[in-house]
Amino acid sequence: MESENEKQAVITLNDESFKHYLIERYGTSENFNWKKLKSASQELISPETWIQLYNRAKEDLAQKGGSLMGYELVNNILLSHDGINSHWPMNWMWVIRFERN
Repeated sequence: MESENEKQAVITLNDESFKHYLIERYGTSENFNWKKLKSASQELISPETWIQLYNRAKEDLAQKGGSLMGYELVNNILLSHDGINSHWPMNWMWVIRFERN
């Protein structure tokens, strides 16, 4: 039986590291366009593609009992986001919580 106090694996990433994670995780995907990401510069990848990768990661984590949250500091207030609307957010920190083992 699992205890409510059991810890889950959590990692935090800055924007550049999170993008690297997305490329490493999904750049070997069956999606042909995403396979090309491994050899592309992050600056050349469109915001729409980053959002697609983010949505895939969020869905994958949720299916396995984890979560993905973005955080930004605005006027010394920490705001959390559980989704991306229309453009890729700059300077967010990302927290990935993986399922319990």
